[in-house]
Amino acid sequence: MAKTTVDIDEKLLAEAKAATGARTTKQAVNEGLRLLARRKKLNEIAGLQGTGLTGLTHRQLEKLREDE
Repeated sequence: MAKTTVDIDEKLLAEAKAATGARTTKQAVNEGLRLLARRKKLNEIAGLQGTGLTGLTHRQLEKLREDE
């Protein structure tokens, strides 16, 4: 884990905490980063729709569904 100092919009942080149920700034930031990375992966997969070239195994697809 790395420690980083950042300026965070307090109102946006409060919204993120409420939306995610996070009790700490660390939890809210980590959840936001996780969701952002997940969205990118899902958008990449959606772009492959109909091509048959997802490159994902059945197990990986099931894992993505579980993470919802």
